Amino acid sequence: MEDNDRPYTPLLRAIQEPLLPKPHVVAMKCFLVGINISSIAIGAIYFNDCPGQYLIPYYLIISGVACLLLLCLTCLPCGDGREPPSISLPNVCAQSVMILFLFAFFIAGNVWIYSLNSEPWDSPSGPHRCNRVLYLYSFWVITLCHLCVAVLVLTYLCLLLFLCILRRSMFWRSWVNIS
Repeated sequence: MEDNDRPYTPLLRAIQEPLLPKPHVVAMKCFLVGINISSIAIGAIYFNDCPGQYLIPYYLIISGVACLLLLCLTCLPCGDGREPPSISLPNVCAQSVMILFLFAFFIAGNVWIYSLNSEPWDSPSGPHRCNRVLYLYSFWVITLCHLCVAVLVLTYLCLLLFLCILRRSMFWRSWVNIS
């Protein structure tokens, strides 16, 4: 199909183009694969070492597997390099379901992990004990997720503020030029 036969859709073309260069995306996905594989490994190694909150190893294993599955789903739309790859509807639906599941499971993980934060979880004989490596790893992974979301929200808010200021200045200039 030639370019002349296709209707011009700049918004659709802009949505399908990646936001980051391909090497950055590959590096980020490799980093996320490493984090999720280590989550699965730590959850499996210390599976019975957290009687204070026995769901923390389950959280690490299930969220690690689900994130790896989501990363695999994001790699599915591969193109031949000449055209942007088309994403199928089942792939989009599967990604949406995985994102909703991970969001709900993230909230549950917050409850499970932060519930031990106020307790003496590191005492060897206490009722709320948990393995130090398991708890600290899960605590910092979930805290880093919060930090990443906060940075992302602040970045979008700054961009929105910049666009509002730009729009207002363009409107002001056009209004002054008319008068």
